[in-house]
Amino acid sequence: MKEAELGSKGVVLCVSGPSGVGKGTVIAALQRLVRQNKQHQQIDHSVSVTTREPRSGETEGVDYYFRSREAFEQLLRQGEILEHDEYCGNYYGTPRAPILDRMNQGIDVVMDVTVPGSIETIRNFPAAIGIFLLPPSFTELRRRLEGRGTEKPEAIELRMAKAVIEIKQASRFKYIVVNYDVEETARQILAILEAERHLAVNMQGIEELIINR
Repeated sequence: MKEAELGSKGVVLCVSGPSGVGKGTVIAALQRLVRQNKQHQQIDHSVSVTTREPRSGETEGVDYYFRSREAFEQLLRQGEILEHDEYCGNYYGTPRAPILDRMNQGIDVVMDVTVPGSIETIRNFPAAIGIFLLPPSFTELRRRLEGRGTEKPEAIELRMAKAVIEIKQASRFKYIVVNYDVEETARQILAILEAERHLAVNMQGIEELIINR
């Protein structure tokens, strides 16, 4: 069997890290790299499900999957939500089915999830590859948070304190990447993606060798 046939399932990357580390920017750079890479034609960003009302311009299945509170809680009971949280009276979570669908189509998926959400995802969905992004230093993390210009000093202090707690969880992830430079970090994650794809190919090849011995 050829490698392309063996390694047909997509890889799920669960990218996390403290607020301000640059998760969204790195994921956008990763998606650009994938589009330029002949071996990886597509990597989808996972879409969350929420119980809040759609805002103007938002599209079902693109921005969010919009569901009633009752429907969301039913998905929870059925084990169809990989991770979830409640904010301002609304549920937010990552649905299992769309990710499985893409995996089975050979499409890679990248998730941008909070640290607690990532740990919950990895526990509920062991196929997910955990990647923890670290800042080069706490000084740089503070600079990035202040550079946003969107939060008051006391809010930044809270985020910095939370970052200390979250970084202590980094060892629970399979990979740890220091985000010195966005493009370089994206290249490192692409290398991880390629390595995980080759690992899946090799493991499936071993299984077939044993079955057909």
